[in-house]
Amino acid sequence: MTSRKITLIEEHICISLILTFIGGFLDAYTYILYDQIFANTQTGNIIFFTIFLVEGNIYNAFLRIFPIISFCIAIFITQLLIHKFNENKKWIKIILLLNTILTITIGTSILKNFSLIIVCLVSFICATMISTFKKADGNVFAPTMCTGNLRSLMEFFSKWIIHKERESKKIVIKYISIIFTFCLGIAIGIILVNILQNYSICLCSILFFIVFLIIKYKI
Repeated sequence: MTSRKITLIEEHICISLILTFIGGFLDAYTYILYDQIFANTQTGNIIFFTIFLVEGNIYNAFLRIFPIISFCIAIFITQLLIHKFNENKKWIKIILLLNTILTITIGTSILKNFSLIIVCLVSFICATMISTFKKADGNVFAPTMCTGNLRSLMEFFSKWIIHKERESKKIVIKYISIIFTFCLGIAIGIILVNILQNYSICLCSILFFIVFLIIKYKI
């Protein structure tokens, strides 16, 4: 862990918390509305794909392979954008605007009869988030899943308790806030999805655009 002064706006803890909320929300969104398929937890999709394949349930296995493919494509496209638009990190703004447009498109019900496409688009969105936002106040973090964040939390907790590193205590609090925010995103996602159905994803559109404005104007 570094104690350097953070100057990169995209690493600000507030942005990390907003994106973490979106990550939790999107997992709840696809899990509830689309055959219990995870939007960003590709480990879960790989597990279920293998289980259904072994059981001979080809249809359900088929449903889970496409989000995985979409996730991989998104990683490649993000790297391509980084290569083409690395000056002043324009690629970050492109990703945020793209995700805003995609979530609006999903929320307007244009694709409501194409559930597999929707799940793939959400997986695409989550993959771009993982590839774009990798640190929170200088600490490595994942905006769309908790396993890595939980590992980091316990590592710094151990440093705080065992080695008496005071700086680690502050980092522990940040990781706790990130994990709590992910859970909050899931909870709010469950509530809004049950009320608004597919329209609920428009909340993510608003949040993506807010992050875009923060980064563009360094509010």
